[in-house]
Amino acid sequence: MLYHGSPGLNTLKKIGLSIFFIFCIKSTLYAQRITDMGIAQQPDSVMQWFKDAKFGMFIHWGVYSVYGQGEWYLYNKGLKYQDYIKAAYPQNGKYFDADNYNPSRWVKIAQSAGMKYMVLTTRHHDGFALFNSRFPNSITTQQTLGRDLVAAYVKACRKAGMRIGLYYSLLSWRYPGYFDVTGTDAKPNKFGIKTAAWHKQNALIMKEELYAQVKELMTQYGPIDDLWWDGGWLGLQGTDRDAANFWEPGKYRDPNNPWAGNYGVLGTDSAAHGRYLGIMGMVRKYQPYILSNARSGWIGDYTNEEGFATIKGPIRKEYWEKNLTLNKTAWGYTYKQNLLTADQVVTYLVNAVIRNGNLLLNVGPDRHGVIPVGQVNVLKQIGEWLDKVGDSIYGTAAGPWDPVDQQYGFTYKGNKLFIHLLKEYKGRSFTLPFVTNTIVSCQDLYSKKKLSYTLNSNKTFTIYGIHKDPETVDTVIEVVFKKEIK
Repeated sequence: MLYHGSPGLNTLKKIGLSIFFIFCIKSTLYAQRITDMGIAQQPDSVMQWFKDAKFGMFIHWGVYSVYGQGEWYLYNKGLKYQDYIKAAYPQNGKYFDADNYNPSRWVKIAQSAGMKYMVLTTRHHDGFALFNSRFPNSITTQQTLGRDLVAAYVKACRKAGMRIGLYYSLLSWRYPGYFDVTGTDAKPNKFGIKTAAWHKQNALIMKEELYAQVKELMTQYGPIDDLWWDGGWLGLQGTDRDAANFWEPGKYRDPNNPWAGNYGVLGTDSAAHGRYLGIMGMVRKYQPYILSNARSGWIGDYTNEEGFATIKGPIRKEYWEKNLTLNKTAWGYTYKQNLLTADQVVTYLVNAVIRNGNLLLNVGPDRHGVIPVGQVNVLKQIGEWLDKVGDSIYGTAAGPWDPVDQQYGFTYKGNKLFIHLLKEYKGRSFTLPFVTNTIVSCQDLYSKKKLSYTLNSNKTFTIYGIHKDPETVDTVIEVVFKKEIK
């Protein structure tokens, strides 16, 4: 007998013996780790915390917070940099004062939302650093405020047991050479920058600053868990990979590179032959267990999917992360707060997790360092939901069956299977494909209501009595089996 919204018999036949073996033998969930540009992706053992965490907080914070129009304000308005950066200094009235900055409060907000890791923008595309950089050309909060804001953030995360992530943008709009790295072909831009031969040397200084600052981030703050690259593309064109010849993100730099120089860190192994380390070579030298995304041009330990597009498709074999901003207007602080609802965030989170992914959700504090109260309230609601059903999210693997878009999906760990029935699923029962395991118990995880079930003649299980409130975006059914699910 079939039930509305349940997998049909034809589907079960197509699934066939593959489902049987999913429950009987241990399969490799992730694709084999590879080496790219001389740097190996972190092994599964190092990736484990990321796989288990599922949910993190992204924080976009910087001088742009003063203007209240998002993190791209400098470029979108085509401002002169000397005018824009005035907002970093106290003598210019309304400025980036960080006078209510309390990273311990940020950590508590993240933890109350059920988040397990955090990523802070240490430097965005405007080139303003929130840490103490000694590179001669840098502009930092150490200079403007006499404070290293990254140091305080790292200390607060570490004290609370929160995994620590640092965001860093390779590009900097401070440098005209960014739009004209060869000095022969300026890309279209809102700053009115035209081709000039001196831009090639200017681009080299930008690259030198990158290497100096990344070394500082990797050596000044103790162990860091995650390095979130951004801005790898050149002239706001092409891909991060296209720009790899300029940034040199692999293990070593090429001494014959057009933007070579005696900067960064010399490799010491026999293969180096006096060459300087590339970006990831330097990162791994000082932080051997750090994770990194792919936006430096190197392949990355995990991939990113940014934006509000609906998450669809089968379980993914790579480590990946969905990136969203809670304020739909922009990632950096804006006066207008157009927020996602808690239900919308939960839908993104569940759709990521049932496909083997994480969700990194962004907040944008104001110039004082305060996360807007509306954003805090949404995060609190998400945390209240996770307090009830977090067992179906944290530390789980996706599967053992592929999800059905906008209907349902699965997670599991140990001997527990979790069925995530999304808002669009209308059935009052659900039929599991056939398994050789034995069900011990079944319940609605949120309400703890016990559910009845029967073993059908074709070795499938049907669960009855499911109550689906039309407004509930994810009804989670917990099925406990006698044996571990593999």
